[in-house]
Amino acid sequence: MRHLKSLAWLAATAVAATIQTVFFAVAANDMASSIAISMLTPAAYLAFGQCIREALGQKDQHWRLYAVVAVLTCLGVALRLADVPFVYRTSIFQASCALALGDCLFRLWKYKGRGAAEYALCVVVGGTAAMFVYRFFAYPIMFSVGTKYVTISASDHERTTLTVSAILSVAALFLALARIINGVIYDYRRLSEMDSLTGLLNHQAFHRLASPAGKTGGSVIFCDIDHFKSINDRFGHLAGDKALRAFADLLKASGFAAGRLGGEEFALILPDLAPEVAAIEAERLRMKYAGMRHSALAEDARVTASFGIAGYEPGEEPRRAFSRADAALYAAKSSGRNRVALHVEEETAASAAA
Repeated sequence: MRHLKSLAWLAATAVAATIQTVFFAVAANDMASSIAISMLTPAAYLAFGQCIREALGQKDQHWRLYAVVAVLTCLGVALRLADVPFVYRTSIFQASCALALGDCLFRLWKYKGRGAAEYALCVVVGGTAAMFVYRFFAYPIMFSVGTKYVTISASDHERTTLTVSAILSVAALFLALARIINGVIYDYRRLSEMDSLTGLLNHQAFHRLASPAGKTGGSVIFCDIDHFKSINDRFGHLAGDKALRAFADLLKASGFAAGRLGGEEFALILPDLAPEVAAIEAERLRMKYAGMRHSALAEDARVTASFGIAGYEPGEEPRRAFSRADAALYAAKSSGRNRVALHVEEETAASAAA
């Protein structure tokens, strides 16, 4: 949905910019045209800021900045109606446009997930804003008070600055469109890898994550909610779903890669952690989940989970430890549930010999 809103704001930006360009090309010195340009240009940049806000998933609005831009725009229109010399009133116009672009620039800069597209947008939007700041200071120095815009527009300096601004503005539109498309692709990929109920990685995505071999070893934890079928039978599937989500949230909060393998079975990958250290983390998760109260269940109902842990060696794929972690989980459940079990190769060998 946010990508549709972002596209809508981008379309609004393009429409406002197109109309402004038509007015500028037809009769930039006409009063009606210059008023339209004074209003449409900052409006287009504000709309572009909203496009970026939606694309980045930001909620905050900079109402005070919008109010300042609106006041400056109205002041610029009033000065044009009063036929104030262009050199004076253009400073108001340049300031309103620079501030409108500042909204977008600030949003890009504070975005923590900046990538190549965001940095490119920062450069392009910053460059466009810099052109308006430059004009704000340069025009009153370069041109006398009585100079008409028809004279200024014929100068090489004005043609150059307008060309650079136009190129930067078009580049900003294309970069924003690329950012939106990239966001759509990312969201679809994330949804295809995510378990819809818990928000964890689904079975296929978790197995893909566990496929590459790392330079260091680590541990895998398999975990299973105890007597989950009885929870569904006694309290209903909605209550069971809430118990699953609560457990998934606990795994998410651990900071390790977590996935739902199916039903009530989950798994964690803990790189660089030996099985004995992973067992401490598993015990912490077990105790925390066992101590939870679930509003969808009876007051005296307690839900617990069992954990099985196995290690993998440097250069070994984590998924190679899945069967060992599953065997350890089975041992934990066979020993009474609500406990943590470590897979030990010697014990497995002894069991096989027996």
